[in-house]
Amino acid sequence: MRILVVGCGLVGKELAKQLRAEGHVVVGTTTTPAKVEALQEVCDEVAVLAGADTEKVHQAAEGADAIVVAAGPAAAQAMTREDRERTYRQVLADTAASVASVPGTPHIVMLSSLSVYGGAANHLDVIDENSPLTTDDDPSPAMFQEAERTYLAQAPGRVTIFRCADITGGEDPPIEVKLKGAYDFLGGSVPFFDEALFYRVHMLDVVGAVKWALEHKNFGVFNLTHAEVPPAMGPMFNAMGQAMGYGPLEFRNELLAPSKPVSVEALLATGFRLEHTVPESAPHA
Repeated sequence: MRILVVGCGLVGKELAKQLRAEGHVVVGTTTTPAKVEALQEVCDEVAVLAGADTEKVHQAAEGADAIVVAAGPAAAQAMTREDRERTYRQVLADTAASVASVPGTPHIVMLSSLSVYGGAANHLDVIDENSPLTTDDDPSPAMFQEAERTYLAQAPGRVTIFRCADITGGEDPPIEVKLKGAYDFLGGSVPFFDEALFYRVHMLDVVGAVKWALEHKNFGVFNLTHAEVPPAMGPMFNAMGQAMGYGPLEFRNELLAPSKPVSVEALLATGFRLEHTVPESAPHA
Protein backbone atom coordinates (compact mmCIF):
# COMPACT_ATOMS: atom_id res chain seq x y z
CA MET A 1 0.00 0.00 0.00
CA ARG A 2 0.92 3.62 -0.38
CA ILE A 3 0.43 5.22 3.04
CA LEU A 4 0.61 8.87 4.07
CA VAL A 5 1.62 9.43 7.70
CA VAL A 6 0.67 12.95 8.80
CA GLY A 7 2.92 13.89 11.69
CA CYS A 8 6.11 11.85 12.08
CA GLY A 9 6.68 12.40 15.77
CA LEU A 10 6.81 9.83 18.56
CA VAL A 11 4.28 7.45 16.98
CA GLY A 12 4.38 8.52 13.35
CA LYS A 13 8.11 8.05 12.87
CA GLU A 14 8.08 4.53 14.32
CA LEU A 15 4.98 3.66 12.31
CA ALA A 16 6.62 4.87 9.11
CA LYS A 17 9.73 2.84 9.88
CA GLN A 18 7.79 -0.36 10.43
CA LEU A 19 5.46 0.09 7.47
CA ARG A 20 8.35 0.74 5.10
CA ALA A 21 10.24 -2.29 6.41
CA GLU A 22 7.16 -4.37 5.62
CA GLY A 23 7.18 -3.23 1.99
CA HIS A 24 4.71 -0.37 1.98
CA VAL A 25 5.47 2.93 0.27
CA VAL A 26 5.43 5.57 3.01
CA VAL A 27 5.07 9.32 2.64
CA GLY A 28 5.80 11.12 5.90
CA THR A 29 5.17 14.71 6.88
CA THR A 30 6.76 17.15 9.28
CA THR A 31 6.36 20.85 9.99
CA THR A 32 10.10 21.15 10.67
CA PRO A 33 12.49 21.25 7.69
CA ALA A 34 15.41 20.29 9.94
CA LYS A 35 13.80 16.87 10.50
CA VAL A 36 13.59 15.95 6.82
CA GLU A 37 16.98 14.25 6.62
CA ALA A 38 16.25 11.95 9.58
CA LEU A 39 12.80 11.10 8.23
CA GLN A 40 14.22 10.19 4.83
CA GLU A 41 15.79 7.19 6.59
CA VAL A 42 12.36 5.78 7.45
CA CYS A 43 10.12 7.22 4.69
CA ASP A 44 10.18 6.88 0.92
CA GLU A 45 9.11 10.51 0.58
CA VAL A 46 8.97 13.41 3.06
CA ALA A 47 6.77 16.49 2.74
CA VAL A 48 7.13 19.62 4.84
CA LEU A 49 3.64 20.89 5.61
CA ALA A 50 1.15 21.86 8.26
CA GLY A 51 -2.03 19.84 8.40
CA ALA A 52 -4.04 23.00 7.87
CA ASP A 53 -2.47 23.48 4.41
CA THR A 54 -5.13 21.67 2.40
CA GLU A 55 -3.42 21.93 -0.97
CA LYS A 56 -0.14 20.47 0.29
CA VAL A 57 -1.95 17.70 2.19
CA HIS A 58 -3.85 16.75 -0.95
CA GLN A 59 -0.61 16.69 -2.97
CA ALA A 60 1.10 14.47 -0.39
CA ALA A 61 -1.93 12.15 -0.31
CA GLU A 62 -2.15 11.67 -4.06
CA GLY A 63 -2.54 7.97 -4.77
CA ALA A 64 -2.59 6.99 -1.10
CA ASP A 65 -4.45 3.85 -0.08
CA ALA A 66 -4.43 4.98 3.55
CA ILE A 67 -3.78 8.11 5.59
CA VAL A 68 -2.71 7.90 9.23
CA VAL A 69 -3.08 11.13 11.19
CA ALA A 70 -0.56 10.83 14.01
CA ALA A 71 -0.14 14.58 14.46
CA GLY A 72 -1.08 15.82 17.90
CA PRO A 73 -0.39 18.79 20.14
CA ALA A 74 2.87 18.62 22.10
CA ALA A 75 2.66 18.49 25.89
CA ALA A 76 4.32 21.89 26.05
CA GLN A 77 1.33 23.29 24.16
CA ALA A 78 -1.16 21.98 26.72
CA MET A 79 -0.18 23.51 30.04
CA THR A 80 -2.46 26.58 29.84
CA ARG A 81 -5.81 27.20 28.20
CA GLU A 82 -4.21 29.99 26.18
CA ASP A 83 -1.65 27.55 24.77
CA ARG A 84 -4.39 25.10 23.89
CA GLU A 85 -6.52 27.76 22.21
CA ARG A 86 -3.55 28.83 20.12
CA THR A 87 -2.55 25.40 18.83
CA TYR A 88 -5.24 22.73 19.15
CA ARG A 89 -7.53 23.92 16.36
CA GLN A 90 -4.72 24.04 13.83
CA VAL A 91 -3.18 20.71 14.79
CA LEU A 92 -6.44 18.77 15.14
CA ALA A 93 -9.51 20.33 13.55
CA ASP A 94 -7.83 22.06 10.60
CA THR A 95 -5.82 18.94 9.81
CA ALA A 96 -9.02 16.89 9.86
CA ALA A 97 -10.65 19.22 7.35
CA SER A 98 -7.67 18.84 5.00
CA VAL A 99 -7.38 15.07 5.31
CA ALA A 100 -11.09 14.27 5.16
CA SER A 101 -11.38 16.22 1.89
CA VAL A 102 -8.62 14.27 0.13
CA PRO A 103 -10.01 12.96 -3.20
CA GLY A 104 -10.64 9.25 -3.44
CA THR A 105 -11.48 6.77 -0.71
CA PRO A 106 -8.34 6.14 1.37
CA HIS A 107 -8.68 4.41 4.73
CA ILE A 108 -8.23 7.18 7.33
CA VAL A 109 -6.84 6.41 10.79
CA MET A 110 -6.87 9.16 13.42
CA LEU A 111 -5.16 9.15 16.80
CA SER A 112 -7.63 10.88 19.10
CA SER A 113 -7.65 11.05 22.90
CA LEU A 114 -9.55 9.79 25.93
CA SER A 115 -9.92 13.48 26.76
CA VAL A 116 -13.04 13.54 24.55
CA TYR A 117 -14.94 12.04 27.49
CA GLY A 118 -13.79 14.71 29.93
CA GLY A 119 -15.80 14.15 33.10
CA ALA A 120 -19.11 13.55 31.30
CA ALA A 121 -19.13 9.79 31.81
CA ASN A 122 -17.74 9.62 35.34
CA HIS A 123 -21.18 8.75 36.72
CA LEU A 124 -20.97 5.39 34.92
CA ASP A 125 -19.38 2.22 36.25
CA VAL A 126 -17.44 1.70 33.00
CA ILE A 127 -16.73 4.11 30.14
CA ASP A 128 -16.99 2.71 26.62
CA GLU A 129 -17.13 4.17 23.13
CA ASN A 130 -20.87 4.85 23.44
CA SER A 131 -20.54 6.82 26.68
CA PRO A 132 -21.38 10.53 26.64
CA LEU A 133 -18.69 12.98 25.55
CA THR A 134 -17.95 16.14 27.44
CA THR A 135 -19.56 19.43 26.46
CA ASP A 136 -16.66 21.34 28.04
CA ASP A 137 -15.45 24.02 25.63
CA ASP A 138 -11.79 23.65 26.60
CA PRO A 139 -9.79 23.37 23.34
CA SER A 140 -8.41 19.93 24.23
CA PRO A 141 -11.61 17.87 24.26
CA ALA A 142 -13.42 20.29 21.95
CA MET A 143 -10.88 20.09 19.12
CA PHE A 144 -10.39 16.32 19.41
CA GLN A 145 -14.16 15.96 19.17
CA GLU A 146 -14.42 18.33 16.21
CA ALA A 147 -11.73 16.39 14.37
CA GLU A 148 -13.50 13.09 15.06
CA ARG A 149 -16.81 14.50 13.79
CA THR A 150 -15.14 15.78 10.63
CA TYR A 151 -13.64 12.41 9.74
CA LEU A 152 -16.80 10.45 10.53
CA ALA A 153 -19.04 12.85 8.60
CA GLN A 154 -16.87 13.42 5.53
CA ALA A 155 -15.36 9.94 5.16
CA PRO A 156 -18.12 7.63 6.41
CA GLY A 157 -17.39 3.91 6.47
CA ARG A 158 -13.63 4.23 5.97
CA VAL A 159 -12.41 5.78 9.21
CA THR A 160 -10.72 4.28 12.27
CA ILE A 161 -10.45 6.46 15.35
CA PHE A 162 -8.32 5.44 18.32
CA ARG A 163 -9.09 7.33 21.53
CA CYS A 164 -5.66 6.94 23.08
CA ALA A 165 -4.50 7.18 26.65
CA ASP A 166 -1.36 9.23 27.29
CA ILE A 167 1.27 7.80 24.94
CA THR A 168 4.65 6.86 26.38
CA GLY A 169 7.78 4.97 25.34
CA GLY A 170 10.44 5.70 22.76
CA GLU A 171 11.86 9.19 23.17
CA ASP A 172 9.12 10.23 25.59
CA PRO A 173 10.75 11.33 28.88
CA PRO A 174 10.14 9.18 31.98
CA ILE A 175 7.27 10.34 34.18
CA GLU A 176 9.75 11.36 36.89
CA VAL A 177 11.37 13.84 34.51
CA LYS A 178 7.98 15.30 33.56
CA LEU A 179 6.99 15.53 37.21
CA LYS A 180 10.20 17.33 38.09
CA GLY A 181 9.47 19.81 35.30
CA ALA A 182 6.00 20.41 36.72
CA TYR A 183 7.59 21.51 39.98
CA ASP A 184 10.64 23.33 38.62
CA PHE A 185 9.08 25.14 35.65
CA LEU A 186 5.36 25.26 36.41
CA GLY A 187 5.62 25.95 40.11
CA GLY A 188 3.83 22.73 40.97
CA SER A 189 0.60 23.85 39.26
CA VAL A 190 -0.81 21.55 36.56
CA PRO A 191 -4.06 21.63 34.54
CA PHE A 192 -4.91 17.98 35.18
CA PHE A 193 -7.78 16.40 37.14
CA ASP A 194 -6.56 14.87 40.38
CA GLU A 195 -9.20 12.09 40.34
CA ALA A 196 -8.48 11.05 36.74
CA LEU A 197 -7.19 7.53 36.35
CA PHE A 198 -3.60 7.58 35.10
CA TYR A 199 -4.00 5.61 31.88
CA ARG A 200 -0.95 5.34 29.63
CA VAL A 201 -0.27 3.23 26.55
CA HIS A 202 3.08 2.35 25.00
CA MET A 203 3.77 3.90 21.61
CA LEU A 204 4.63 0.47 20.15
CA ASP A 205 1.12 -0.71 21.00
CA VAL A 206 -0.32 2.38 19.33
CA VAL A 207 1.76 1.58 16.24
CA GLY A 208 0.58 -2.02 16.45
CA ALA A 209 -3.07 -0.98 16.69
CA VAL A 210 -2.76 1.26 13.62
CA LYS A 211 -1.13 -1.52 11.59
CA TRP A 212 -3.79 -3.97 12.80
CA ALA A 213 -6.56 -1.62 11.68
CA LEU A 214 -4.95 -1.10 8.27
CA GLU A 215 -4.47 -4.82 7.74
CA HIS A 216 -7.86 -5.97 8.99
CA LYS A 217 -9.94 -2.97 7.87
CA ASN A 218 -11.24 -2.33 11.37
CA PHE A 219 -13.40 0.75 10.97
CA GLY A 220 -15.07 2.62 13.81
CA VAL A 221 -14.14 4.20 17.12
CA PHE A 222 -11.99 2.37 19.68
CA ASN A 223 -10.59 3.20 23.10
CA LEU A 224 -6.87 2.41 23.11
CA THR A 225 -5.41 1.73 26.52
CA HIS A 226 -4.94 -1.25 28.85
CA ALA A 227 -7.74 -3.16 30.56
CA GLU A 228 -6.27 -2.89 34.06
CA VAL A 229 -7.49 -0.04 36.27
CA PRO A 230 -4.60 2.33 37.13
CA PRO A 231 -4.27 4.63 40.17
CA ALA A 232 -5.62 8.17 40.15
CA MET A 233 -3.30 11.03 39.18
CA GLY A 234 -3.54 13.00 42.43
CA PRO A 235 -2.37 10.43 44.96
CA MET A 236 0.10 8.86 42.52
CA PHE A 237 1.83 12.08 41.46
CA ASN A 238 1.90 13.45 45.01
CA ALA A 239 3.44 10.24 46.35
CA MET A 240 6.06 10.35 43.61
CA GLY A 241 6.70 14.03 44.28
CA GLN A 242 7.09 13.39 47.99
CA ALA A 243 9.66 10.69 47.27
CA MET A 244 11.54 13.27 45.15
CA GLY A 245 11.46 15.83 47.96
CA TYR A 246 8.59 17.99 46.71
CA GLY A 247 5.29 19.01 48.26
CA PRO A 248 1.79 18.33 46.87
CA LEU A 249 0.93 19.51 43.37
CA GLU A 250 -1.82 22.01 42.69
CA PHE A 251 -4.29 20.25 40.39
CA ARG A 252 -6.27 22.97 38.60
CA ASN A 253 -8.77 20.41 37.23
CA GLU A 254 -9.03 22.24 33.89
CA LEU A 255 -8.68 19.02 31.89
CA LEU A 256 -11.30 16.64 33.26
CA ALA A 257 -10.78 13.01 32.31
CA PRO A 258 -12.21 9.58 33.11
CA SER A 259 -12.15 8.73 36.80
CA LYS A 260 -13.93 5.43 36.13
CA PRO A 261 -12.53 2.38 34.31
CA VAL A 262 -12.26 2.71 30.53
CA SER A 263 -13.39 -0.30 28.50
CA VAL A 264 -11.18 -1.65 25.71
CA GLU A 265 -13.50 -4.55 24.90
CA ALA A 266 -14.38 -3.17 21.46
CA LEU A 267 -10.72 -3.18 20.40
CA LEU A 268 -9.94 -6.55 21.95
CA ALA A 269 -12.97 -8.02 20.15
CA THR A 270 -11.17 -7.36 16.84
CA GLY A 271 -8.39 -9.71 17.93
CA PHE A 272 -5.80 -7.04 18.70
CA ARG A 273 -3.67 -7.49 21.83
CA LEU A 274 -1.34 -5.05 23.58
CA GLU A 275 2.20 -6.39 23.95
CA HIS A 276 4.30 -3.51 25.28
CA THR A 277 2.14 -1.52 27.71
CA VAL A 278 2.82 -1.90 31.42
CA PRO A 279 -0.03 -0.49 33.54
CA GLU A 280 0.98 2.08 36.13
CA SER A 281 0.92 1.09 39.78
CA ALA A 282 0.84 3.24 42.90
CA PRO A 283 4.36 4.06 44.21
CA HIS A 284 3.79 2.07 47.40
CA ALA A 285 2.56 -1.04 45.57
